[in-house]
Formats: sequence, structure tokens, C-alpha cells
Amino acid sequence: MENTLISRFKACPTTLKVIINAISFQCIWWLGVLYQNQFIALSIAFIGLHFLLTSHPKRDFKHMLLIGQMGICTDFCLIYFDLFQFSQTPWWLMVLWVFFALTLNSSLKFAQQLPVTIQAVLGGVFGSLSYFSGFKLGAVSLPLGTMFSTVALIVIWSVLFPVLLYIAKHK
Repeated sequence: MENTLISRFKACPTTLKVIINAISFQCIWWLGVLYQNQFIALSIAFIGLHFLLTSHPKRDFKHMLLIGQMGICTDFCLIYFDLFQFSQTPWWLMVLWVFFALTLNSSLKFAQQLPVTIQAVLGGVFGSLSYFSGFKLGAVSLPLGTMFSTVALIVIWSVLFPVLLYIAKHK
């Protein structure tokens, strides 16, 4: 019975899997930003759902560890240099990074085909916008000021997003 259920999940059309991946990421983002660590178990359940649906569990697991670790290290460097401050340890942000890694070959896979300059612009705009939105919703403080932090995030994400896409595509 359980094996049949897993087989049905894996047989979902690719488009449905991509939509579920995108919605899952948004749910994790909103749960983290609005409730910080309170709903972390639910966020982790979305990771489990991804692995029920994926056709490439080994690749996704490897990317989850490598890319997730790169993102977590990036954010912890930004915390260390006081670009960010959190009222408590942001476990939710680590889970968000782990799931973000799982979007790069799913709901964000289209971006792999774009020129690197477009990837850089998308990363700079939407990466920094994500953090700025988190700031506006009270999930993070920007002690160095909004302008400086936003410009720093635009630069960081302009480089980081294309690099992460490259890793997801080639590793």
C-alpha cells in the first residue's frame, strides 16, 4: 500500500511537480518570515514531500547539502559582519536555504538556460527583494541601514544566483 502511494506521487506529471516545488518554497518562506522557528517541522515536511515526488533523489540530496551549505555559510557571514541581526537563531532560514537548493533543478530550472547576465540581474533583484521583504515583515534587522544592506545584497545575489544555478546544472 505505502509503495503504491509513493509510486503515484512519483508518477505525477513534471509540470505538477514544478508547481508543487514552487508553492512549497513560498510556503516555507512565508512560514519562516512570519513565524520564524515556530513552524519549522512543517517546513521540513515540505522537504520530505519534495523527496517523495522527485525522480532524482540522489542528485537532489547532493545539491541540498552542497548548495544549502553554501547559502547557510553566506548568510552566517552576513550575520557575522552585522549586515543581518535576528532575535533568535534563524533555524527557519537554514531550512529555507536547503529547500532553495531543491528549486534550482525544479521550479527555477528555467533560469539555467538564461544568459549569465540575466541570471545576475534576476538574482540581484529577487534575492535582495526577498531579504528586504523579510526585513519589512520583521523577520530580520538590518543594522547597517536599509540602503547599504540592499546594495550589498544586490551585489552578493548577482554573483551567487548564477553560481548556484551553474552548480545545480553541472554537479
